[in-house]
Amino acid sequence: MNTENPQSAEVVRAIESLVPDDYGRMPIPCELDEELYEQIKLALICEPRSELLLNQFGFDSLLQFIERKSSECLREAEFEHCQQAAQALEVLLFQPDYDEHVIEVALALIQDSYQRLKPPRPGFNAGAIPLFCATWDRLNSQQTSEKQSGVHHFRLGEDQDGPRYTCYW
Repeated sequence: MNTENPQSAEVVRAIESLVPDDYGRMPIPCELDEELYEQIKLALICEPRSELLLNQFGFDSLLQFIERKSSECLREAEFEHCQQAAQALEVLLFQPDYDEHVIEVALALIQDSYQRLKPPRPGFNAGAIPLFCATWDRLNSQQTSEKQSGVHHFRLGEDQDGPRYTCYW
């Protein structure tokens, strides 16, 4: 973690320490989702973004958030959940040396839940989340009918509260 900017350091510390190990298995939604989303919003306004260096636990927390928000979109069919997942992915995309496969899985989750929304679907704001939108556009231009959930290592299942994605990061 780079601590030159106190605001950046505080956001990074919160993202890295906010969620417990069992966050991914908690009921959807839960209070931690909102608390983590508040930190994601703060991360998106921090400058320079190069100071927002997450450790592996912080990175994994955001991946779980994306999985949870995509699942919430399945349950409530609201674009806001896809938007929140996209914002979390934006934070991950400005991490150096991220694993491309993990990013593709996260992007495929968001795309799958987004495609299940009823048309007309709102678009993502490229001005607010430019790295996500560029990656989104690249995936959509490369996508073929064979490139589905099996390739991206996630499945759609059910828990006591409704449909839920399960990822194999």
